[in-house]
Amino acid sequence: MLIGWKPKSEDPAVASVRFRCLTPLQDLQRQGFPVELYRPERASQYDLVVFSKLYARAEQELARELKAGGATLALDLSDNHLYNPRGLGQYETAAADLRAMSKIVDQLICCSSALAGYMSAELKPSAAPIVVGDAVEGHVLPADAASPFEPGPDGKFRIVWFGSHGSPNAEAGMTDLLRLRGRLEHASRIRDCELVVLSNSQDLYDELAPQLPIPSRYRDWNEASFMEELARANLIVIPITPNPFTKCKTNNRLATALWYGIPTLSDRIPAYDDLREFAFLGAWDEGFDHALSFSRESRIRTEAGAAFVRSNFNTLNNAADWRRAFKLTLDRAPKQ
Repeated sequence: MLIGWKPKSEDPAVASVRFRCLTPLQDLQRQGFPVELYRPERASQYDLVVFSKLYARAEQELARELKAGGATLALDLSDNHLYNPRGLGQYETAAADLRAMSKIVDQLICCSSALAGYMSAELKPSAAPIVVGDAVEGHVLPADAASPFEPGPDGKFRIVWFGSHGSPNAEAGMTDLLRLRGRLEHASRIRDCELVVLSNSQDLYDELAPQLPIPSRYRDWNEASFMEELARANLIVIPITPNPFTKCKTNNRLATALWYGIPTLSDRIPAYDDLREFAFLGAWDEGFDHALSFSRESRIRTEAGAAFVRSNFNTLNNAADWRRAFKLTLDRAPKQ
């Protein structure tokens, strides 16, 4: 058996490429599992080819050729690109391509149960989608990391938001911070607060910053900046505007926050339900009160959450999920 994995790029700086290919691929290869990055010169040798977020015309043609040669095909999806309320041309094209590709491949793999349900309803695949979530990368905080359960050495209470700045087809991303203006203003009356935004658009931050009611600063997200800011964070906030795009996301942002043992407040999406005991989901007023007072309840929830996430959402468990998905895909495929 040999599996070829074809990501959209091989750039590890692209989060979806790391989460949905490069990191699990590396772990599977260390375990001796027969999977590699797709190599065109070895196309005829693959029993299974996995297309990761690839479904444009060129990939459709390749998929047809591979299938004619006897390969089983899977398509991995980590975003709901069928959702296009603004009628954007690029997403109309993407949706048409996705629908076409779904008819060629043997199996869909989705990043969340919500996305799997949405794709099942819209695409009506012959086999039920397989769900494989994301792992937390789990880097190491600096040795001098402060406790999130007390003010920083300078007396500040640091609130962190991290994530992609947004997506053209949906209300999502950095602008969600504006939904917290009242609560941030309330927090500033209790503590000397600072908001830190870690993302990928200085321009959008500059546009939003005057609308935020507390002092804030922006940093481009990378591993180093992320670790430095988490080491001084007292609270992570994840406001989410509910829509068919955001509801299909994985639990990765919440799981990441908890992995590092930082109290977290968030809106609810389906993938967060497994972590509802460890964060304040949808309970913004209560959650802010607990975080700002450094309550025992906040500490107990957060520390239990860190243990749970590290046990269940690490890269080795994730690699095992991918291995099962690949084997199930091959088992389901029609025999040649």
